[in-house]
This record gives sequence, C-alpha cells and structure tokens, in this order.
Amino acid sequence: MQLDRNICQQARLSKDRRFDGKFYTAVITTGIYCRPTCPAGPALEQNVRYFHTAVQAEVNGFNACKRCRPELAPNQPLPSHIEQAIELLRVQPNLTVAQLAKTMSLSERQLQRLFEQNLSVSPKQFINHQRLITARTLLLHTGLAISDIATIAGFGSLRSFNDNVKQHYQLSPTQVRKQGKASGNDVYSIKLAYQGQYNWPLMLNFFKARIIPGVELIDDAYHRTLQLFDDHEQRVCHGWFKVSFHDQDYLQVDLQLSDYQYLGQVLKRIRVMFDLDCDIDTVNEHLGQDRQLAQVISDCPGLRLPGCFDVFEFSIRAILGQQITVKAATTLASRINERYGQAFTASESSPTGLSHYFPSPTALADAEFNDMGITTTRMATLQRWVSFYRDNKRLFVAPQSAEQLERQLCELKGIGPWTANYLAMRGLSMNDAFPAADLGIIKALGGELKPKQILQKAEAWRPWRAYAAIYLWHSLAH
Repeated sequence: MQLDRNICQQARLSKDRRFDGKFYTAVITTGIYCRPTCPAGPALEQNVRYFHTAVQAEVNGFNACKRCRPELAPNQPLPSHIEQAIELLRVQPNLTVAQLAKTMSLSERQLQRLFEQNLSVSPKQFINHQRLITARTLLLHTGLAISDIATIAGFGSLRSFNDNVKQHYQLSPTQVRKQGKASGNDVYSIKLAYQGQYNWPLMLNFFKARIIPGVELIDDAYHRTLQLFDDHEQRVCHGWFKVSFHDQDYLQVDLQLSDYQYLGQVLKRIRVMFDLDCDIDTVNEHLGQDRQLAQVISDCPGLRLPGCFDVFEFSIRAILGQQITVKAATTLASRINERYGQAFTASESSPTGLSHYFPSPTALADAEFNDMGITTTRMATLQRWVSFYRDNKRLFVAPQSAEQLERQLCELKGIGPWTANYLAMRGLSMNDAFPAADLGIIKALGGELKPKQILQKAEAWRPWRAYAAIYLWHSLAH
C-alpha cells in the first residue's frame, strides 16, 4: 500500500502524534530519517522521502535521528503472520530466512511476499536490521562483552558481527560503544514510547492493589522479578526489571537479565503489560459515544488496560479471585508464592525488597495448596488447571478470539465465563474480552442487568470491550 504523500506532509509539518510510528520521514540532504513528531525544524518537501517502516528507511541508506530516536516509536498492529515471525526472531535471533520459513510452515517465497507486502523489505533485510538494532542498543547501554553481544544479537561469528556493524554504522563495535553510556554492569536501560495520554498514577495504583510481595515492589515505580522457560519447561532466563514514568512520551525501563538473548521477548511483554501500543484516542473516540463511559473517560484521562508479565502467574491469580475480593485473592497468591516460589538471588544492582520468583508450572505440578485458606473446591480447580496449562501452553500464545478461548477453557471443571474472560482480558490483553458476570461491572451498570443483558449492551462497545470494563471498574471509585 502506497503512502499518501499529502497526508504524510501535513502530519509531519503539524507534528501530529496520531501518526507516530505509522510512517517515517527521511531527508536526502542529511541522510537522516525521523518520526513525524521529530522536534527538529521541517525540511523542504522536495528533499523528503516517506517510508512505512524504520527498517525500510535504513535499508535505503538513511541513519536514525538522534533527537527523536525512531527506534522508540510506538509499535503498530501487524498481520498475525508478521507478528508470529517477529516473535520467533525475538526468541531465536540467529534464525536464517530458510529456518524462519520452515518454522512458520511457509515457503521462502511466501515469506518473502509477506514481508514485502507488509514491511516493504525482504525477510533477510529485516532479520539483519533487527540484529543490528539489538547489537547497537546493547553496545550503548550495557557493559556486556562484545563477543557476548555478537552471540546475543544472532550473528554467526564475531567477524560477521564486526563486518556488519562497520558497514552499517561506519564505526567499529568499540567505537559505537564509546558513543553511549554503558555501565560497568549488565543493567540495561531504555525508554519505551507510547501514544496519547498515559495515566501513570492509575496504572501504578491498579497494580499496587494486586501486588505479590517479594515478586513485585511498588513505590513511585513498578519493580518485579522475572523468569522465562522454554517449551520443555526449562528456565532459560531470569532477572528483574523496573518501570518508571519518564515524561509524556515514554516509560523508562531498567532491567538485568541472566541472558540478554531474551531482551526482545522481555521488552515485548513489558509493552503489553503496560499497554504501550494502544491507540487510546481511537478507543476513547469509540467508547465515548456511550454517555456513562464518556463521563469516566473525562474523569480518568489516559486510563489504559493493565496486562500481566506472565500468563501462567496471572491465571493462578484469576482462579484465586473467583467470587472473592481482590485483597483476599492477593493474600492467597502471596501464600502460594511463599511456599512454592523460588528464592531470588539479589545482585548489587537489583532493587531491595525483591525476594522470590513466582512458582513455575513445574513447581506447582504436585502442589496440594493445603493449609493456605483455599477452599477444597478451589484447590482441586488449581490442580486441574496446572495440569491443563502444562499440556496446552500453545493455546495461550495466539488464541483466535475471546469467545473461542472461553469455549475451550469452560470445558474444564471449575473454570467459568468470568475466569475465562478475565484471563483473556488481562492475562492475554485481548481488546474485546469482556467479563460480563463480574460483580463490579454489574454494580457499575446499576445492579439490575443480568450478564446476558450486559453482553447485549456491550455489543456497541466492540472491539474495545476490555477497555469498557476497565472504565466501568474505575467509575465505581468516582
């Protein structure tokens, strides 16, 4: 699809934030490409070229602007096949084009066509660009050894790494590193961009009411431990991260990982958890047509959909939350963590107060959950759920819809529509999931409507019913 030059020109001249991340501007006289919101003075239109993606601009020989930092632009929704490819490359950055195509059950020609149609670059160009971006950010912001960075970024050899960095940046890896502020340890810092208003106090307070002590810590920022597992339930990465409010355009992330090969995967989860890729203006424009929701939108500007970092952890919390208060569910989750969680070994850089990793599916495989204040029925549900989750992990990677997920999960004894939709809404950040049987939503809508009637009313809120639910919950506080 061709970019409309007139629209792009108007957007860049007005620095319209609605177009941030949707296209990029490049100036042929400087060789620099920018976001349309760049604070630099506007170039003459005859010297400007427009590109769909940052990688397309770089493939055409332009370098990223150091003022607006295009790599921080908000991510835009992409077709499922492209999202799948990007996720695979985050986990396995050393994949070749042939290996990526085979993993996705596509031919190389099909993969080529998908990338060219949606990103305007070839798979090979995209893969190399992602490796270079990873390498550059690690060189600038960490003290990791250059040989380790080459491996983490996905380059087959140190020589290949050196050659690619020199060719692309006209600098050696050592020279790139000297431009940055690398610390003496392996703590990585980055700013993550978002669009529109962002109500940081509301997001922080939402998480604070549900905090698991030891796993999470909240002051003026959000801190937590993390661990990642492979398909065989072997832990492949662990560490911690901190998220704080930077300014009106960014959240600041500081993290430390045992293996920075998983950096992309961790940052993706953080973006989802804090809902950084939502076009909140579009959501509010649609939901604002409802008078009650319009009032909450006005009262709570910048409210987002709180997600989670780990789906399994959240699913345990969702089951514990069935028919009890948030405070009671959080107390039970804390008890499970204290008994079955793995101890967190603090480093000199880690925040004081973090002590545990939340228990993994393997750690809870034989858990009895007894003597913790959990009902016998709920203990049985948890045991069935852990077994179900371990056998069906891929179900939670890319479900087709909230309705489909609800049908599948409700086949399991002890899992009802509320749990399934709450898990879809916050555990998987599905925009249109909607727990119509939630007592808070029923109360916010007057207390008289039945779940079926609420679902009928919520049809007008599609495809943003999850945001409608968040607004309704917050309306109770006002």
